[in-house]
Amino acid sequence: MAARGLPATTSTPAWWLTVVLVYAIAGQGTRGASLQQADARQERVKAAVARVYDTSLLHRIGIVIAPEDARTILNRTSERVRCTFTFDGVVLKDVGVRQAGGTFNRFVSIDEKPTLSVKFDDFVEGQELHGLEKMVLKDGRQDTGFAGEHLTYEVYRRAGIAAPMTAHAHVTINGRDASIYVMREPINRDFLTRNFGRPFSNGNLYELNYQPDPMASPRDILLKDEVEQRRSRTELLGASDAVLNAPPETFVAAVSRYLDLDRYLTFYAVEAATSNYDGFSFNTNNAYLYAHPRDGRLIMIPYGADSSFWAEARITKIRSPFQRPGAALARRIQSTPELAQRFATEVARVGREPVWDKKVLLDRLAQVNRILATAPTTARAAADVKRFADYRPVIETFINAGGTTNGGAGLP
Repeated sequence: MAARGLPATTSTPAWWLTVVLVYAIAGQGTRGASLQQADARQERVKAAVARVYDTSLLHRIGIVIAPEDARTILNRTSERVRCTFTFDGVVLKDVGVRQAGGTFNRFVSIDEKPTLSVKFDDFVEGQELHGLEKMVLKDGRQDTGFAGEHLTYEVYRRAGIAAPMTAHAHVTINGRDASIYVMREPINRDFLTRNFGRPFSNGNLYELNYQPDPMASPRDILLKDEVEQRRSRTELLGASDAVLNAPPETFVAAVSRYLDLDRYLTFYAVEAATSNYDGFSFNTNNAYLYAHPRDGRLIMIPYGADSSFWAEARITKIRSPFQRPGAALARRIQSTPELAQRFATEVARVGREPVWDKKVLLDRLAQVNRILATAPTTARAAADVKRFADYRPVIETFINAGGTTNGGAGLP
């Protein structure tokens, strides 16, 4: 048979076949080198995340913002101002910082301990912290024991769901003690590279805040770089149509074309088990949807799980995984007998080892106690450490009860 693009003759010169073979091998080598470079980037990001989000110590962060810029970050804006950022002795200048928070988070002055989004390369191209571009500093306002997110994401990871890394830091802002913060990995290209590999880090990324439901109003959901990169939201529109319109007998097949149903069932089960009421399934809030480039289907990524493990008294607590959810997708799961049974099976799996490993979770909590003991003895830091100590028994009870997976048995 003639090589593709060659005349169909019986006398193709041997030298030409040799040229074709050489170019084919060269092309494979180029692709192989590209994949190796991509894998190398993933390994570098993994190493950087392990270094920055090291849970064996209380990190020290100092932020210095000019007075006029400190007033600017009171505004709810995506624009950042310049600061000097010191992390465990490493000093970076002209780092971008802005106040962060969801719809109901009150923006406060730097004297009142704001949640901050920090971008190291916002003003200096290529500037990174140990290889990372960005960090979020959570104030712990809703995370009463400073451990809700820290424990919840561990359960997600053990269940097989990609989740942010967290650690703890003592922070000063303009020399003033801002006390204890939870450091959280942002959901960005570095996160996607770390979890899925560089070749699969450029899919559609949707950010879900409180309302609207992405399945009810798919065109109103923020799609990162939609205009700049002319992205299409085909997969979200398809999933929405399936959730809203597919009849019961074809629902599983219809929604599975656009959404990884197995991963969502796991995601939903962990939300329920950890009492993450303020997440996607129960409150259509605090999550990301990512269209994985491998097959184009949507997967859920947890975020903002600071009200889980019964960490916040003002947030509704989940006592049973089977209580009525808020999201249209989760309601469709519960109204489909086959999927409701698969969800129940997944809740049971999440509630036992190796996912819900009580020793691992209690050890992780004890590690927080050890590092907080090294915090400065200022009044503000001491108050935050006491908050953790006072709430620790509640979290331990929640862990020992298996979260909500036993129908609330053993919970206070």
